[in-house]
Amino acid sequence: MVEPGATAAVRASDVVARCRREAALTARRKKSEPASPPAETWEAETLPDYLQPGLDVVFVGLNPGLYSARVGHYFANTVNRFWKALSASGLVPEPVGPADDARLLEWGIGLTDVVKRPTRGIDEVSRAEFRRGAAALHTRIAACTPSIVCFNGLVGYRLCCGNDAGLGDRTRHFAGAHAFAVPSTSPRNARYTFENIVAAFHDLRAFKSELDAAAGPRRPRRQTVSR
Repeated sequence: MVEPGATAAVRASDVVARCRREAALTARRKKSEPASPPAETWEAETLPDYLQPGLDVVFVGLNPGLYSARVGHYFANTVNRFWKALSASGLVPEPVGPADDARLLEWGIGLTDVVKRPTRGIDEVSRAEFRRGAAALHTRIAACTPSIVCFNGLVGYRLCCGNDAGLGDRTRHFAGAHAFAVPSTSPRNARYTFENIVAAFHDLRAFKSELDAAAGPRRPRRQTVSR
């Protein structure tokens, strides 16, 4: 028969052993995550944040691709479906393309990314860098108080709003703004057709209209561009 005191000691030793195993696993995970390059090596090469107070919608990408960073425009690759979907959404009064990214501010639309460092793909961004990027994004969004933050794809949406966040969900918030997501417009996202993506942009426009009707007139916009 095992005495109660001995049982408690065994349980305590089990807890200590488990904590040590979890700490070792966490340390291995951190060690396996590649360290991101220092900011001074890429800050001058990234895309600016097109943000200002009182925006209706801020679109948030995961991070700039190398080509977009090189030419200086968001979603610049011609096979990316963002600009065609935005043009078909009714959120802008005329067809737009990568060269119009700064002009979107005139129509109450902003642009930024979760992580600002340009890469060939998201596999080059560590989980730690995504977490830091989400925290920095929270600060930027809280400072400009848009009505809606729309994530381009579920990866950024779930990173910032919870793993159970899904397309069409209008109940989430991020940094004081309503959160929304459209399917990733990347050509790698073959699961969604262009028609699917445009339908999601139409849902975004409908969501914006509902919020506009409930809120009434918004204050005048002051145009700023920041990095």
